[in-house]
Amino acid sequence: MEWKAYFHQIQADTTTDRDTEDIHKDLRLRSRKHPQDYNHPLFDEIKTRLMGFATNLNPDKPQSNLTDAEQRGKGWVLKSINEQRIFITSADKGGATLILDYRTVMDTVKCELEKETKFTKLDTSVGVKMEQTQLKVKEAVLKHYHLKTISEEVKKRITGVNEKGNMVHAPEIRPEIPYAYPLYKVHKLSQEQIEAKTIPPVRLVHATKGGPLYRLEKFVSPYITQISRKYCEEEFILDTPDIITQINNYNKETLKGAPKNLQLFTLDVAALYPSIRPELALTALEDALNSDTSFSQELKAALYEFTDLIFQESFVTYQGEGYINKEGIPTGNCISRQAADITMHWLLFKQIRGKMKSWGLIDLWRRFIDDVFGVWLGTVRQFNLFVEVLNKLAQPYGIRFADQQIGKTVNFLDITLTLDNSNQIQYRLYRKETDARNYLRTDSFHPEHVFGSVAFSQMIRVIERNSQDSTCVDDLAELKEDLSRSGHNMVKLEETEPRAVLRALENTLRTGRSKESDNTDTLVFSVQHSSDNNQLKKLIHELGPDIKRICGDIRVIFATRKHPSIGNRVVRNRQLRDKAECLQKTSQKCFAPGCKTCPVLFDLGSKIIVNGLELKLDSTLTCKDKHIIYVAQCQLCNGIEGSEDTYFGQTITPFHNRLNGHRSKFNIDHRALYEHSALSMHCYNAHRDTFSFDCFKFGIVKKTKPNLLDREEARFCAKFKTNVWGLNRMEIRR
Repeated sequence: MEWKAYFHQIQADTTTDRDTEDIHKDLRLRSRKHPQDYNHPLFDEIKTRLMGFATNLNPDKPQSNLTDAEQRGKGWVLKSINEQRIFITSADKGGATLILDYRTVMDTVKCELEKETKFTKLDTSVGVKMEQTQLKVKEAVLKHYHLKTISEEVKKRITGVNEKGNMVHAPEIRPEIPYAYPLYKVHKLSQEQIEAKTIPPVRLVHATKGGPLYRLEKFVSPYITQISRKYCEEEFILDTPDIITQINNYNKETLKGAPKNLQLFTLDVAALYPSIRPELALTALEDALNSDTSFSQELKAALYEFTDLIFQESFVTYQGEGYINKEGIPTGNCISRQAADITMHWLLFKQIRGKMKSWGLIDLWRRFIDDVFGVWLGTVRQFNLFVEVLNKLAQPYGIRFADQQIGKTVNFLDITLTLDNSNQIQYRLYRKETDARNYLRTDSFHPEHVFGSVAFSQMIRVIERNSQDSTCVDDLAELKEDLSRSGHNMVKLEETEPRAVLRALENTLRTGRSKESDNTDTLVFSVQHSSDNNQLKKLIHELGPDIKRICGDIRVIFATRKHPSIGNRVVRNRQLRDKAECLQKTSQKCFAPGCKTCPVLFDLGSKIIVNGLELKLDSTLTCKDKHIIYVAQCQLCNGIEGSEDTYFGQTITPFHNRLNGHRSKFNIDHRALYEHSALSMHCYNAHRDTFSFDCFKFGIVKKTKPNLLDREEARFCAKFKTNVWGLNRMEIRR
């Protein structure tokens, strides 16, 4: 709220509108500081009342909706997961949940990663690979920053390097280690195979969110998205509502023309992402960039180079080992879909279509990534020959079309499409057999309006995916039965249905796909669901006029966070690696250019012995952290029995600034300086011939609250006895 008020005041003072158009807003670095030079008595009053409410609040705990037997079952499941006996994961599509033998899953992932045609094992450690990748990203970004292709702000958002060349101290900049997890395609199995407990086909997904390439991917993504949509415009499908709109437009054109012998068809590319070679994707991207007129040549050159770097440096980890993807483009990163869209369009319309005479039998061709829907003017035999020739021409590029359907009825995305007697394409909701059809239970701990919203939104979905009243009635009846099994009241469902029909009709009549944009700024209160939220809303309502006075015309929104669910606790596919694997850092270095602290830090693998006790460093911290307890150990005295070589200190400022303060005291000719540091005094007394700050190695042992620094420092000094046999017993002159 303070930042909203600050920007509102700035806008009022400068009488200019703030630029809110920022395609990279998700790369913004969250500020944890208060606005400088902002002070408003009205804000202080609002803050006092809100803080008073939060301080005195004791939120109620959610009531369990599980029986005693179900609680015991839940305990058994969690115990089995912790003991690595079972592995629970969501299946690919349909909402099914799979319970698999843990060793089977591990063997599946390992078998995929050890296939030499798909992956290559890293010849360096994961920590070294992370550092190398980060360095390459910085070099590429800084190159285009110096060419003035990207701005100072964008450079900082991607790399974390500020205008002074130092690393920004922000958790968003610290990369996480990417890993692979299995996604089982259970919908590919028949009912008999499922009953026989056949292991479904699997594909490995790259969990790269937060990885060393992630912020670069997020920079490239909006540009490539815009380019791909324009490049693939004649065949592009965004989602199901988009294909429904295009089908309705096609039906209008069909009514105007002469009757035709039409058939519907679908095609699916087998393993699209693994089939697209990076060099092929880059060739297609180059063609798309050349055809684009929206961006400068310099920016397009940067986008091409960044995409090439993302493909080259992509890797995943498994059980502490790193693997480089050799087959196709990464499945799961921010630009995979756009690259696949561009590549498929380039292949089909720039390389293949001109070589196929039978392409003229296609009356409609629309594609959603690797799924194709179309209308065919020829016979089934001609279509099969068309697919055969298509695969023959696509084979040199590594692409193969499979799972084709042709006839009067086909399934595409989540709708079933049917040609009626008038050659009009009708559609209805399609559900896979593996769809669990489970909805949020009404006895779970959620706000009451959530349950009504679930039923309302699902009814709208059913109505909008049915072109005929008869099928819509059947699908709504089935939906209400599924909802009633989850505890929804049938009377309330009957009352909700007319409202859903009216809303669906309004959506159809509304011009454009979305509502008119609301330029009103928002203030979001993110709160845990509790019955006390009503009291908070009442308080905010009372403060509403004052909030608008300091923040302007602002809309207050309450975002209610749900409590942890059983599903979140037991579905383990995104926690395949344990926590220890994520923290394979080799040091506490920040790797900022010119940082003088990085060279004097301990490696995380170093064994630090202080007065006979081993000391562990915190691997999550770097020399940019503040509010920390640190250790300094003289390397000249280390290992010499009876030597006092260790010092524990604290700092409320960033650690590298604190060490710069110690370093400034190493002046042997200036007694007033060297007597102000226990480290320089130790060197003066014990190593006057080699009086140097480099005699010491440093490490960070703990981060704590500022008001606890004194207590924690004293605790470490007492535990390791540095206040008796260490440098903490030295008298420092002030």
